[in-house]
Amino acid sequence: MKRNSVLIFGLLSYFCLVGCKEKSNVASVPITNAKGQQVYQDMPYLQDYSVRYYLKKERHTLKLSSISSNRDGQIRILSDSGLLVPDNGSLFYSGKLIPDISYPPLISKKISAIGTYRNQTIYLDDQQVFSNAWAGKIQIEHGLPGASVFAGGKDFQFLVSDGEHLVYLDQDGNKLWTGYFKGIRQILYQEMKNSFLLISPELVAEFTPGQPIIELYKGSGITCAASIGNKEKIIVGTTASYFFLSDNKIIHNVPCPEITNIKEIKGQLWFGSVLGAYRLNTDGKYSYYAGERWLPGNRVIAIESGPENSILVLTEKGLGQICFKEMTLEDKAMFFEKQVREKNIRYGFNCSVSRLPQGYSSAQMASQPSDNLWTGMYLASQLFRYKVTGSEDAKQNAYEAFEAMERLYTVTNIPGLFARSFERDYKVENTKEDGWERKELLSGSPASLWLPASDHHNWTWRSTASSDQTVGQIFALTMVLELSDDEQWKARALKCLDDLMGYIVKNDLYIIDVDGEPTLWGKWNPDYVNKFPVNVGDRRLNSSNIIAFLQTAYRFTGKEIYKNKANELIEKYGYLENLTRPISQIGPSEADEISKVLSAEWNHSDDEMYFLAYWGLQPYAFTAELKTKFQASIKDHWEVERPEKNALWNFTYAMTGAKDFDLDQSIWFLKSYPLDLRNWGMQNSHRKDIEVLPANFRGQTTRELLPLSEIPLYRHNGQIFNLDSAGDGNSLISAGDVWLLPYWMGRYLGVIM
Repeated sequence: MKRNSVLIFGLLSYFCLVGCKEKSNVASVPITNAKGQQVYQDMPYLQDYSVRYYLKKERHTLKLSSISSNRDGQIRILSDSGLLVPDNGSLFYSGKLIPDISYPPLISKKISAIGTYRNQTIYLDDQQVFSNAWAGKIQIEHGLPGASVFAGGKDFQFLVSDGEHLVYLDQDGNKLWTGYFKGIRQILYQEMKNSFLLISPELVAEFTPGQPIIELYKGSGITCAASIGNKEKIIVGTTASYFFLSDNKIIHNVPCPEITNIKEIKGQLWFGSVLGAYRLNTDGKYSYYAGERWLPGNRVIAIESGPENSILVLTEKGLGQICFKEMTLEDKAMFFEKQVREKNIRYGFNCSVSRLPQGYSSAQMASQPSDNLWTGMYLASQLFRYKVTGSEDAKQNAYEAFEAMERLYTVTNIPGLFARSFERDYKVENTKEDGWERKELLSGSPASLWLPASDHHNWTWRSTASSDQTVGQIFALTMVLELSDDEQWKARALKCLDDLMGYIVKNDLYIIDVDGEPTLWGKWNPDYVNKFPVNVGDRRLNSSNIIAFLQTAYRFTGKEIYKNKANELIEKYGYLENLTRPISQIGPSEADEISKVLSAEWNHSDDEMYFLAYWGLQPYAFTAELKTKFQASIKDHWEVERPEKNALWNFTYAMTGAKDFDLDQSIWFLKSYPLDLRNWGMQNSHRKDIEVLPANFRGQTTRELLPLSEIPLYRHNGQIFNLDSAGDGNSLISAGDVWLLPYWMGRYLGVIM
């Protein structure tokens, strides 16, 4: 559609949590392929994903306060109604927090805090510091009925407070020291110095056994602190960001400055805030985990090290367990391959978006206005996979997709006219009424015209085919003709290609619909294309697309009519000038209503159409001179797209033989794409660690692209620089076009190995 820019337990076992370290992705000696292009060696990396545990509806008013994970991987959470444990969660099936009944004597205790000491869970109640570990021998009377905060030091010595009074105890319950510190909200032990940090909203102080309390910092809005062990540095969190005591310089450029918790875990600083959690990376940037893709709620209460290399983020609505799985890109591909087959295949089509009204177990699929396009992209991915791996499964996937796309021609009973989609037992309807063209132009939603299918009486097909579906059809047919080793397949694909292009040429470069009129977007005739000012993108796009289509038809049919028509457009109607015009000249136009609408902003659906059709533009050029010009035009377009780091654009450019095609950025794109493809709402516009650009025609909101795991779900026809989105997790996009196509394309081109 031209204007629409838009696991079951087997999978869970695949993503069992394992501790691991990221291995180097850079070979000591760069590897190049036969074209002299740099090659990425597929090495294991750490893929992050989240398992979420929610408070049950009947317990949603509980207040959660602290969390502990012991050496056996047992996680316990303290609420104002007792201890809770996470139950039965996984990547796609969120778990619940349920009462902890493992130690019945604890159920009646008035536990006020829990913590982790020497990899075991320690409890604080109104009478004791105690644990179930060490044979239950740790049971220390503290004498503070209102005790609410504590920390363990060396040799099982504990510092306990009720918010004002302090008592320092040994394992036998002897009071080694007592003192006073008003408003204390956190106690931290510094092992390197054998001292305790005392934190209140106005003060950070230090207590060293045998010495008086020393004030380290006095201010306002203090919320938490942490000690960075091996550097003996103290970091302080506030309602306005954080700072190190050593330099007392506030650091503002963070995702969210209102910090609630800081924790050093395995040498990395983790921050909790009122809007999610984030990690400080070695490059000074932050990895941001917020929204339900990652956390049940955004207000972070505590962060702790979890079992098997995970990070536990406790929020007001439950627990988010951020897991890190060592995997390769091929591992990720096979994960998505399984998901697509289970959740996104409808009659052989790649259903671009499936609904999940009852959860992940049963995905509901329906016709899509551009079933051609999404399926063509998936089909190509499977043929690339087949050529690289010899997988019969991939070949079968591609064959089933081809059958669906082929049937789009037979249901119409008009040779060469393909349907948008088809459906069983669907009602016949027609919203293609007076004014439909303007309505579609302004809304981007095509008219809904469903007609009886010619091959089965209880089927219907959707009309009003457009240019992006044509791109999808020809891209898919090209790949079948180029990559298939089955002559019957190729013969059937050739018939579809010849019928389609013959229909378009016969109808003066229009797609003529069932009513005898051109569809709104199926137009490549010079009268239509050249009426646009040179800065309106459709003039360049449609010229580029139709030349690619005609070259492809000539390449495989050998019919001179296609070559002659292409040459006519180039020599007589200026299509070569149109398609080689610098992409930078595209911009807004007020020439007429359609020009104004088409040029109101950069259309990323156009990018998708360009790059898929480039597979028939440069490779099938009639002459060496044209090939050089086409390659320069593709490079010109690619240069503008580089900030998006899109692997599909980059690998398509690599197809032309280009040496520099941003391989590193492409691998980053594939790695940072999230495993969870549900439509969770995401928010980033509040972040202080991003450089926001002024409003611009391309809609680029930030100087540098955020990781795809942190932004709204991105598809190749969408705006990758969108920062915010609404979403409830009740739909699932298909990896068939968004991820599998660029990955297997990279494998086929030999730039990933």
